[in-house]
Amino acid sequence: MENQLKLTALIVDDEKPARDRLKRLLASINVIELIGQAENAEEAMELIKNYQPALVFLDISMPAMNGIQLANWLQQQNFSSQVIFTTAYDEYALEAFEVNAKDYLLKPIRSERLVAAIKKFLPKQNQQPFIVLKDASSTHKVALADIIYLHADHKYTEVHLTNKKYLTTDSLKEFEQKYPNLFMRIHRSTLINKHFLLGIENKQDAMHVILKEIDAKPKVSRRHQSELRKHLKT
Repeated sequence: MENQLKLTALIVDDEKPARDRLKRLLASINVIELIGQAENAEEAMELIKNYQPALVFLDISMPAMNGIQLANWLQQQNFSSQVIFTTAYDEYALEAFEVNAKDYLLKPIRSERLVAAIKKFLPKQNQQPFIVLKDASSTHKVALADIIYLHADHKYTEVHLTNKKYLTTDSLKEFEQKYPNLFMRIHRSTLINKHFLLGIENKQDAMHVILKEIDAKPKVSRRHQSELRKHLKT
C-alpha cells in the first residue's frame, strides 16, 4: 500500500525569514506534512487545538508569550504534540528540556540536524507500526497504516480493513492519543485513517465521509464537521 505514515508539523516563529527557511527544509523531508505556520503563541494555540500536529517546531524568543511558556501550556493540555525547539540561543537548553522538549535545534538549522531530530519520531527502517488482532479462530499482525476506520461498539472497537473486520479491546481514545498523525475523530464513536479520506457527502441532513477501498461511509457528527472540512483543505 502507499499509505506511508506522515508526521504532521506546525512552525511557530515570530520571524518570517526563519519560518520560510524551515518550511523549505521541511518540504524536502517526505514524511513531514506541514499543517500551518504561526507567528505568535496565540496563533499557535489555535492551530494546535484545531489540528493537534504531531510535531511543533517552536522558537523560544517571541513577544508576549515566549516558546518556553507555550511549551508549558502544551504540557498541560491533553494533546500528544511533541516540541522541537528552534532558537539562535543555547542558554535556554535546560529550560527547554524541563518542559519536555524532544530536541533543541540551533539556528541556522542545518538540514542533516533537522533530519536527525525527525528520525526520533519514526519507526525503525523497514518496520511499520502494527497491532495484533484476533478473530474467532486465529491471531493476525495488522499494520496500522492498513486500518481504514475504527468504530466503538459497546466494550469493543471494530477495526475495519479493506476486506476484513476485527475486534479489539483497545479504546478509540487509545488509538487517538497514540497515533494522532494517522487517525482523526469524526464522531464520538468513530476514528478514520486520514490517508484513506477521499471526501465528504451530505445526505438526509447528515454528513458522511467517503473512504478509499471500502463502501462504508461513516457518519460525521456536527461537532467534528468543521475540523474535517479544515483537514480536507490542507
